[in-house]
Amino acid sequence: MYELEKIFHFEAAHSLKHHDGKCQNIHGHSYVLHVVIRSKDLQTSGPKVNMIMDFQDVNNIVKPMIQKYLDHHFLNETLQSDSTTVEFVCKWIFDYLDPLIAGLYAITLYETASAKATYIRH
Repeated sequence: MYELEKIFHFEAAHSLKHHDGKCQNIHGHSYVLHVVIRSKDLQTSGPKVNMIMDFQDVNNIVKPMIQKYLDHHFLNETLQSDSTTVEFVCKWIFDYLDPLIAGLYAITLYETASAKATYIRH
């Protein structure tokens, strides 16, 4: 099994309306997004021979999503939720990318350097 991982960064604000602590207030994070693709096979011909997927092709799919919905946005509005937890955003990203990236296996999203969530294909 091969595994390919591409990392992206974005800044965003959110609030957790139902939280019982300070996170119910609007605040922001410097998110780090890991997109993980798995495949049993490599491409066997053409310009992408011996690749699962070209990193530039991953960029071409993921970056427009980040720009449209995530980077420098208020996630509660763009993701249409009043509780945009890191787990919720992780699953939202997976669901968005799943039809666009063959072999998408996992999304990991770091909210801070020491706090992350992962959604894995089951």
